[in-house]
Amino acid sequence: MTEMKALLRSPGERKLALANCPIPAPGKNAVLVKTAYSVISPGTEFTQANQTHASLLQKAWQRPDLVALTFKHLKSEGFGRMRARVENRLGRPIPMGYCAVGRIEATGENVTDLKAGQRVAIAGMGQANHAEWNQVSVNLACPVPDEVPDRKAVFATLYALALHALRQGETSVGDQVAVIGAGLIGQLVADTARAAGALVTVIEPDLARRKIATRKGRANGFAKASAAPRSGFDSVFICAPGKGNHRLIDDAARLCRDRGTIICVGDVTPNGRRKTLYEKEITIRQVRSYGPGRYDPNYEQRGEDYPLGHVRWTIKRNMQAALDLMADGRLDPTPLITSEIDFADIADHFANGQDPKQLATLVRYRRADNAALKPPAPSVRTSVLTHDHVRVGLIGTGSYLGGGLLPLLRKHPKVEITACCSRSGLATVALSKKIDGLRMFGGADELLEDQSVNSVIITTRHDSHAELAAKSIAAGKHVWLEKPIAIDRAGLDLLREATDRAPRHIFMVGHNRRYAPIAAKLREALSTGVKQFHYRVRITPLPTDHWLHHSDQGGRTIGEISHFIDLIMSLADSELIELNCHWIDRAAGDIIWQLRFADGSMGEVTYLHGSRGEPKEVLEVTAPNFSASLFDWKKLRVNGRIVTRNWFGQDKGQAAAIEAFAGAVTSGERPALMPSIEDEIDLMARILMAANTTTAQTPN
Repeated sequence: MTEMKALLRSPGERKLALANCPIPAPGKNAVLVKTAYSVISPGTEFTQANQTHASLLQKAWQRPDLVALTFKHLKSEGFGRMRARVENRLGRPIPMGYCAVGRIEATGENVTDLKAGQRVAIAGMGQANHAEWNQVSVNLACPVPDEVPDRKAVFATLYALALHALRQGETSVGDQVAVIGAGLIGQLVADTARAAGALVTVIEPDLARRKIATRKGRANGFAKASAAPRSGFDSVFICAPGKGNHRLIDDAARLCRDRGTIICVGDVTPNGRRKTLYEKEITIRQVRSYGPGRYDPNYEQRGEDYPLGHVRWTIKRNMQAALDLMADGRLDPTPLITSEIDFADIADHFANGQDPKQLATLVRYRRADNAALKPPAPSVRTSVLTHDHVRVGLIGTGSYLGGGLLPLLRKHPKVEITACCSRSGLATVALSKKIDGLRMFGGADELLEDQSVNSVIITTRHDSHAELAAKSIAAGKHVWLEKPIAIDRAGLDLLREATDRAPRHIFMVGHNRRYAPIAAKLREALSTGVKQFHYRVRITPLPTDHWLHHSDQGGRTIGEISHFIDLIMSLADSELIELNCHWIDRAAGDIIWQLRFADGSMGEVTYLHGSRGEPKEVLEVTAPNFSASLFDWKKLRVNGRIVTRNWFGQDKGQAAAIEAFAGAVTSGERPALMPSIEDEIDLMARILMAANTTTAQTPN
């Protein structure tokens, strides 16, 4: 296991510090880069640092949407679960930085145009961090020409932002351009505008910054917008922050010619008086970071490029243009470097606060290779088939694990959380602060080699479930796998092959509803014979950029529906002989499922978007002389009488499911309520077949 240091901000602890983290393994569409330099962009990063030190009240004032969401969870899930969610969110460290340069050490399996040993400029918050190593998407890593040294190449991301701003302003040779604000970004915008042949005027109250921007007579300079020529500019770039009742839009409008353009590069609230904007028909445009592809997970995470003929200037093409312009001398960021520090001193640099005299601060990284660190030897080495304790390795450290499973796992007397890994490696740091002796790994392969781990809990994104579970079984681990177990036939085949080789290991799917106490009460009350189940599940829209919308994740329906079908199967206690479905709106995920059992029982799951005022889940069961209704895991009514009511939240069975898994691992025996892996594979095969056909079928 190898470790690195990264600069992390911890909102829960209200501090920013260097922390030890596992070196991440490159994803399929990513490269692993050993950092040579990163650059501190003072405006953006000191703002983030200040947010880290803000109190909870200040954070709540800044993000009322998150406060409203917190109260929503309090109402539906209860105080305990809501508190776990908040602590998990606040406890999750956030990496600092977004522009760096280094050398590729390893590439993902889908990466073909970048090779180990290449120098690359890298971009992106959460990817090009102030860290000794970075895992970066292939579309955010750009080869550096030999003529460009690292100290210049590190500015490629920031120049890409400036180039995108110019493209938003449609700047061309001879244009009169005004730049309001000569911080680092304003300096770069002015620099690129001059390289594009524009005539530049800089408006900046700070004399030292104004002198840098107007060096060698390359631009005009004014301390105030009121001193600059009125109505003389084709475009005005606002590179200063503007919150509340600022006058930046009004000042820019006064400077613009008729039908000019205002480009908001900084964090500017577009407040302005209508009169001038209307009379001049001024266009206001926003700059979305470095170019097309930003905030698109298909581009930034999955490595899908935009066709050149349709999108000329993507993030990576803007970065490449900046590097080429630096190579032939038309762009030179060197005059903007006002200080240079060692990486070991970066936390102190932020602790000293922002200095108005500083523009760009370069961060140097040590050259020595990271030494391998051996994990501590386990105190007990036992058989992989029977154990006195469940020594768990966590694969994936997302919000469901942190807010739902982790508090319950930590309370269980037979569960020891000994290791963890995540996609970025950085997310494991928050867990290491909660759990003494936790070993952090950069990837699942390393974790699975740890012989002290006898069980794994997999809570990663859906497309990785089957592969990780198969590897875990092959490594001799017991497996808790969150649903769905696979999103396609290839994944099911992987699981079948792994099971054939190691059939004696415990394999449990996170279908926790079947273990819920309220489900047990309903199961006890059910009569024998034919029953009718009607399960209404209300779904709410997800953000358009949510990862579940990615085509390679199988879709939200495939990801969730086994939860509800599994519950009905556990209550029916009869063989499922037919499963089919009818899509109402496939793009939205709205669908109706029908189940038929060997004893004649029938079931229906309506999985549809609905009003937020309705319960999220309602299960109704009817039979001769019997009726029962389960409302949102809070109330159970049987034959008109309330037999269970949870006043302070929901219990969907996670605690009971963990108890079942721990008991199975320690005893070596699968409880009757836990389906076999063959049954789980068969159910998922039926779901996939039904979802992709219009008639009921039974898989081979």
